[in-house]
Amino acid sequence: MITIEKYNHKMLNIWDDFIYHSNNGTIFHTRKFLGYHTERRFTDFSLMFYLKNKLVCVLPAAVTQKNLFSHPGASFGGLIIKEKTSFQVSQEIIKSLIDYCKQKFNSIIIINTPSIYNNVFDESLNYLLLLNNFKYHENYISHFVKINKCSNVSSLLNKRKKRYVEGLIKNKQFLISLSSNLEQFYKILLESKLSFGIKPTHSLAELKKLINIFPQHIKLFLSKDGNIVAGGVLVIYTSPKTCLVFYNAVKNKYKKSQLAALQLYFCMQQAKRDNVSIVDFGVSHEPQKKNPLSPKASLIQFKEQFGARGVSRNIYKRLLSDE
Repeated sequence: MITIEKYNHKMLNIWDDFIYHSNNGTIFHTRKFLGYHTERRFTDFSLMFYLKNKLVCVLPAAVTQKNLFSHPGASFGGLIIKEKTSFQVSQEIIKSLIDYCKQKFNSIIIINTPSIYNNVFDESLNYLLLLNNFKYHENYISHFVKINKCSNVSSLLNKRKKRYVEGLIKNKQFLISLSSNLEQFYKILLESKLSFGIKPTHSLAELKKLINIFPQHIKLFLSKDGNIVAGGVLVIYTSPKTCLVFYNAVKNKYKKSQLAALQLYFCMQQAKRDNVSIVDFGVSHEPQKKNPLSPKASLIQFKEQFGARGVSRNIYKRLLSDE
């Protein structure tokens, strides 16, 4: 029988140790990451699931308007489970979650961790959520590239993009290197986002705090054209085998220079050197449109030129108010 306990700060080490040894946990699900927000707009309500007094699952979650949401402070989350958790135990976890929440919340909203982050591939949780009357609430498309099976990252690029990138490398116009100058990068990021009429998801203060918490997991690379900082890319090493391109930005005057492509290629090369298997390029959608799930076709095409393929980020919702 599954029992559930609400997380409290005394369980921090137990929680984070479980995340690091789970099947689908990333640094997004650690207490250190979930606690970084400078302005909290939600109340944490994370849960821990036990089978015969052994921790088998955690759910990073918070309360938003009497809904249990996993977790507003992370790009994705959902149920984080041990490797090789059986189908039956996974079913019991979901059923126990529903029973636990019936008298407390109007609904449960879960953003499952994409399958590319699994140590052992298993999509049982997606199936079982639907089986237990969760409905698709939203779906986003992200793109990723596997680099562990290629001897040379450039082989993943299509011919045209490879020609552009190799030309930039040969001409040595841009020098890309590790940097700690987050303020300079953020100016470029603001300029880049403003050209699309949007703002960065994270404030400068939030990014500074994240880097201070995870100095070994977050890397900033800046691109220079002589003495001019022309662009930059911020990469989060989400697990031992995965990393996420968090932001890739260039100054407006360099938009047509293929610098954004060079920076993405550089990230792939760096990930290869760091023995990472998968590089996640992030979601490609246009939230400002009437349908926020609208795919951004040009960005998807850009990512595909690096050999990237799509993976869905699924958001599930189950109403509880009528039960």
